[in-house]
Amino acid sequence: MSALPSRNVAATEDAVFASMNQSRNQVRKSLVLVAITCSVGLGYVFWRPSSEVLHGAPTRALVELAQVDVSTIKRRDIANEVRVAGSLMPIRRASFTAPVAAPVLELPVKIGDAVKAGALLARFDTAALKSTLITREAAVDAMNARLDLAQSVLARNTNLRERGVASEATRLEAKSQVENLRAQLRSLRAEVADAARALSDAEVRATFDGVVSSRFVEEGQTLAVNTELLTVVDLSRMEVDAGVPTSRISRVQPEQIVELSVEGFPGRKFTGKVVRIAPTAVAGSRAVRVFVTISNDDRLLKGGMFTTGIVKIDDRKAVIALPTVAIRHDQAGPFALKVEGGLLKRQAVELGQAWTDRDLVEVSGLLDGETVVTALLPNLSPDTSVTIGGM
Repeated sequence: MSALPSRNVAATEDAVFASMNQSRNQVRKSLVLVAITCSVGLGYVFWRPSSEVLHGAPTRALVELAQVDVSTIKRRDIANEVRVAGSLMPIRRASFTAPVAAPVLELPVKIGDAVKAGALLARFDTAALKSTLITREAAVDAMNARLDLAQSVLARNTNLRERGVASEATRLEAKSQVENLRAQLRSLRAEVADAARALSDAEVRATFDGVVSSRFVEEGQTLAVNTELLTVVDLSRMEVDAGVPTSRISRVQPEQIVELSVEGFPGRKFTGKVVRIAPTAVAGSRAVRVFVTISNDDRLLKGGMFTTGIVKIDDRKAVIALPTVAIRHDQAGPFALKVEGGLLKRQAVELGQAWTDRDLVEVSGLLDGETVVTALLPNLSPDTSVTIGGM
C-alpha cells in the first residue's frame, strides 16, 4: 500500500511540468507574433515606394553626381598634335678646301671664332705659284714670237703664190703652221689664267658671317688640292631633321607651326615652322623626314642639340569642345545633358571639328558657364533630378 502514494505524486509532478511547457510555448508564440507585427508596422512607417509622396504625386529618384562627372563649359584654343624629335643643325654651312697645292702659311682662325664675310681664313705660300705664273707667261711670250714669224712666212708665201713663184702647197703649209701656233697660244694663255687664279686663291676668305665649327689642318702643313681646311656655319637659322610616323604624316603640311623644347633650356619654348617634307620614308623605318626651321638671332642654340617638338594640327581658337563620351544620340540627333535647376535637360548640339588625339569634339549649342555631364553614365536621362557632390 505504500507504493501507491508515490505513483500519484509522480503523476502529479508530470502534469505540472507538462502544463508549464505548454505555457512557455504559448508565450513564445505570442512574442514571435508581436515581433512580426512590430516589424511590419515599422516597415510601413519607414518605407514607402519611390512613386509615393505625401500627396500621392509621382517623382524620380534623386541622383548624386560627383564633381568629376560634370564640367563647366569654357572656350579654349585646341589642336591635334604630332610629336617630332631630332637634332639641331645650322641651315647654312660651308666647308673650305685647299684651292692649291702649297704649304699653309697662315691660319688665323680657330674653332668657335666668329668671322665676318670676307675675313681671312687661310693663306698659302705663293712663291711656287708666282714662279709657275711667270713661267707660263714667258711661254706665252715665246709663242707670240713664233706666231709672228709664222704669220710673216705665210704672208710672203701668199705673195709669191700670187706672182706664180711659190706653189700653193707651200702657202697652205705656212697657213697650217700659223693655225697650229695660234691653238698652242690659246692653250698657254689658259694655263696663265689658271696660274693667276691659283695665286689669287692662295687666300681663303669667308663667304658669309658665321662661326668656325671645325678645323682640320695646322700652319706649315703642305696640302694637296681639295684637302679639307675648315668649316664655317651660320647660326642665325637652325633646322631640325625630324622623323614623323607614316601613320601621321598626312596631317603634317608646310608652314605649320611647331613648338620646340631644346635640351639645355628647360622651361623655354622655341617656335619653328615646317619648311620641307621628304617625298619618301626612311629606308627600314616607318618614318618620313620633316624639316623644321628655327630663328636663332641671339645665337643661343648650337648645332647638335637635341630637341623635341609638337606640330599643331587643326588649330582652332576659342572653341567649345566636349569629350566624345559627353555626346549622346537619340532619334532627334546628338545632344548633351545640361544641369540646370537641379535637373538634367536635353540640349541639342551640332558637332564640328574632332580632335582624335585628345578625344574631343567641337560643339555648338552650349554657352560659356553652363554645366554638362561629361562622364560615361549611359543610364542618365533628361528630366532626372540631380545634385552635384561638393556643391
